[in-house]
Amino acid sequence: MKKILLSLSLGFLFLNSNAQIDYASQIQPILTSKCVACHGGRNGVSLNDYEATMASKGTSYNKLIVTAGDANQSPLYDKLQANPQNGGRMPQGGSLTTTEINLIKDWINQGATKVATSVEEEFAPSGFALLGNYPNPFNPSTVISFQLPVSSSVMLSVYNASGLEVLNEQKDFSAGKNEFSLLLANNASGLYLYKLTAFGSNGVAFSGVGKMMLIK
Repeated sequence: MKKILLSLSLGFLFLNSNAQIDYASQIQPILTSKCVACHGGRNGVSLNDYEATMASKGTSYNKLIVTAGDANQSPLYDKLQANPQNGGRMPQGGSLTTTEINLIKDWINQGATKVATSVEEEFAPSGFALLGNYPNPFNPSTVISFQLPVSSSVMLSVYNASGLEVLNEQKDFSAGKNEFSLLLANNASGLYLYKLTAFGSNGVAFSGVGKMMLIK
C-alpha cells in the first residue's frame, strides 16, 4: 500500500519522507510517564491530555507552551533542553531521552495536531491522487486539487489544530482532474487539516490528507 505523507512547515506545503507522529500513542505516553506528576492539574501548565497541553500557557514565557509548526518557538520544547531560556530543565529529577525529546520536537514541527496527519491509501487503483491545495497559506479561500480515474462521490472534511471538524461537504465529480473549492471565512487563523475521501462502487476507494494554513 502506498502511504501519502504531507507536512506543512512555516506555511509551505511539502512532501515529507518521515512518518507522521501520532499524539495519542507516541506523545501523550511520554508526558504521562515523565511530566504529569508535576503538571497534571488544570491550573497553569497541564499535560494530562491533548486539549490541556495545547491550552497551557507558560507564565515565565508569557505564551502558550506549544507553537504549532515551530518547536524552536515552543516553551514545551525549550524546557526539555539542557539550558532553557527560563528556569531549569524539565522534568525535574532527570531529563527525557534524546529520542523522546526529538519525538516531541518533530510532533510540534509537523503541526502539533491531535488527529493523524498521514493515511494509507486503501483499495486505490492507479489514477487516484490528492494533488494538494493552492494557495497555501490562504485567506479565506483555497482550492484542493485531486485526480479521479472514475466518476466518484467525494467527501471533504476539515479539522482545526485541536482535531475538531469545522467543515464537511460531499459532491459528485467526473473522472479526471477536479477541484474542490473551500471557504473558511468565519474561521480563525491557524493550521488546518483536510481529508479527501472518494467513494467508489465498492465503498471507500481513496483517502488522502493534507495540511493548510489560514492567515487573516
